[in-house]
Amino acid sequence: MERLSRVSVLVVEDQELVREALAALLSLQSSLDVVGQAASGRIGVEMAARLRPDVVLLDVQMADGDGIWATREIRQTVPACRCLLLTTFAKDSYLAEGMAAGASGYLLKDAPTREVVAAIQTVLAGGTWIAPGMTGRLGAILQAEPISERERQVLALAELGLTNREISRHLFMAEGSIKNLFSEVMRKLGARNRVEALARARERGIIG
Repeated sequence: MERLSRVSVLVVEDQELVREALAALLSLQSSLDVVGQAASGRIGVEMAARLRPDVVLLDVQMADGDGIWATREIRQTVPACRCLLLTTFAKDSYLAEGMAAGASGYLLKDAPTREVVAAIQTVLAGGTWIAPGMTGRLGAILQAEPISERERQVLALAELGLTNREISRHLFMAEGSIKNLFSEVMRKLGARNRVEALARARERGIIG
């Protein structure tokens, strides 16, 4: 009966040392039961469908199916499962994309075990857990207009130092269209010029 009352957790992390350390620490908690470990997002999705855990902890950056993609897939396959994203970087883009994908929380990898446990308990109760220091940015991030893939490409090329004319040739678009894309990006980012737009794009993790 004790096992049935414990919270089942699946750990999805491509770095073996980090994955095993996290699983070991969580296994020491009397309220938690680590039911599996996966070395990629794709394997994590498969294991979640089979094991149907209460909570899945997922690294954001993984080669074979990143954590945001895996979160979306898991939430579609096992709607009752709660997903907590883990990352080394406090990027606004990870937070926004993760929440849009259906994640219930966002943790930094250097979080103490007690914080991870508290996050698990919070999301199981229907709440949301955001890493300390990012909570004040959540509202603005979720309200921000998304940057399109084409706009992201233009920003990335501008970050490399290309002019509008060079970007237009690279993307096979009219130079006027590139200028219009930049104007739209500046509006979305609340930037007054190209330099400020690139700086804000870097801050949000859109480029760089």
